This record gives sequence, structure tokens and C-alpha cells, in this order.
Amino acid sequence: MRRSIWIALLVASATTLAAAPPQIKFSFSVRDGDAAPVLVTAAVPPGTKHYLQATDHLRLDVNVSAIDNGTVLTPVRLLDDSSGTAVELAAITWRTPPAEEHSWAFTVCAGRVIWLQPIPVQPASCSGLPAMANPDPIVGGPCGDCKGPYEGMPATFSSVARIAPNGEPGDPLVVTGRVFGADGKPRSGVIVYAYHTNAKGIYPEPDPPRSMYSNHHGRLRGWARTDSKGRYTFLTIRPANYPNSTAAQHIHMHVIERGCATYYIDELLFTDDPMFQRMAPEAVAREGPGRGGKGITTPRRDASGTWHVERDIHLGQNIPGYPGCPDRRHADLTEWID
Repeated sequence: MRRSIWIALLVASATTLAAAPPQIKFSFSVRDGDAAPVLVTAAVPPGTKHYLQATDHLRLDVNVSAIDNGTVLTPVRLLDDSSGTAVELAAITWRTPPAEEHSWAFTVCAGRVIWLQPIPVQPASCSGLPAMANPDPIVGGPCGDCKGPYEGMPATFSSVARIAPNGEPGDPLVVTGRVFGADGKPRSGVIVYAYHTNAKGIYPEPDPPRSMYSNHHGRLRGWARTDSKGRYTFLTIRPANYPNSTAAQHIHMHVIERGCATYYIDELLFTDDPMFQRMAPEAVAREGPGRGGKGITTPRRDASGTWHVERDIHLGQNIPGYPGCPDRRHADLTEWID
């Protein structure tokens, strides 16, 4: 079933009507599980707030800010009222020109939400979501995507993992490193998660889409579990800079100490990247040594054209609230391949 809800706020005075601000247009597709989607549309002036009911228990809170520097900033919250108390399922913020129509699609899958922009021809299906492992406690401060590594997490791991599949365009890159505990000894059984852009500087969209936890991580991601000497390796391609951006090339990395804690560590950066070389000295100083140790690396290229970098990880280093996870080097050895 599809139904449309149009909201138009008009002022009675003819003088006010003549000076009325432009109407900001929205379209929301809201799907509860694999039920038929509900289309919610609205045309509202900037500087207003609205509650748009989509189903008997799902609603959207839309806060349309005033036009600033030619754009409209719009925080949108998807709420579930089924328990009697509103529970936030997803929150996004979008900045667009006033004339551009805002269009989002939300599919609610038992607490996980797939949100896509703009509205796709076919709404996302809950049946296409990968399994979600039970997340460990998040430490180290706010982390909006620290549950992402648990979505689609494999059941078994190797110390050597492939991120970019064979044939993926781009220069081949091998990332290696060792993981050390606070005692300076190598730690086995620690999961390292990484994701990055492709050779065009974008995070290629996964198909089928995943939920808000990891969809923005894209398709190029992987998990490695350290071996008996604390070693891990990722086989991938060298990521490109974001298009039309001054951001340096980087690889996002997270640590998962299963049964204890998870946290993000400093991005892996490359000293030969022109964008990195343009960074101000104080900005470079802030990059390391930092969370989990120093993430700044100096690539070397072998005779075959493959790039190599090393990124050692020091568990809990500069991670606020780190609980001091126990050494699990002798646990669950049958779950991974050395």
C-alpha cells in the first residue's frame, strides 16, 4: 500500500504570501520489514520543524534550518513509537540547495535500518541484509560506525585477508603489521578490520545494500585475525583521494578484541601522497603517534609494481576508557587459520 502525506504551510495574509520563503520539498519512502513501502512527501518552508507519520509506529522528525550560504541544512530522524517511548532508529543530516528535492528511502529491519539516497526504483529488502554478529562494548569515545565491522563479519578468519578482489582496478597494495599488548608482547587472536575507497576515490556501494552500520564503508573491506606472532596482512589496492577534496589517501581501521572491546584506531596514511605532504605540520603532528599507535606509513614499491606498507598496532594506546582486555592468544584457536 502506498499513501502520500502532503504538508504545506501557508500564511493567510496576502502580504506574507508574497514574501513567503521557498518551499523545501521532501520525499521519504518508509518500509517496515518487507511490507509495502509508504511514501511520505512534504513541501515546507525553511526554519520549521515537522513530524511526519509514516506507519502506525514509524515517524520522521524533520528540522529544516533557515537558508545559510545558499544551502538548507536538514537533520532527519527516524523514530519508532511502538514501545510508547520514541526510539531513534536512524539520524542523518543533509545540506542541499533549496531548489533540490530531498529524497530518502528507509527500510527498517528489526532494529537495523537500510537508508538510501535518492529513493531507489526498488526499495531495499531485509532479506538481503548480511548476518549481524553480537557487537563488543565500544570504547574510546563516540564512534558512530564501530558496529559496522560486525555486520557481515565472517565466521572464520585468516591472518591474511583480501579487501579488493582480484581484478579490482588500482595499484596493488599489501598492508602488513603486528599487534602488541600493553606488555609489548605480540598478541594473537585480535581482529583487525579495514575499509577504504577504490581507485576513483569513492566507497563503492555494496549490492545488496547493507544497513546504516556499514553501508557507507562500501564494498572494499576485510577482516584479518592475528596469528601466533601477532601478524596480520591485507591484500588490496591503493585507495585514491576523495574527488574534489584535499583529504589525504587513507585506510580506515578498527580493532576488535572479541569478548572485551572494539574501537577505531588512527587511519593509515601515506607519506608520499601529495595531499598528505600539503598538510600543515600541526595537522601531521595530530596524526601520530595516536590511537593504537602511529598510522603514518612510508610506502615502498617492489619490482612488480606492488606497494607495501607496515602498520603496527598497540592495543589500547591512547584509547580513552580502554579496559585492558585479557590476552586470548590461546582461545578459540580452531576458529581461525594461521
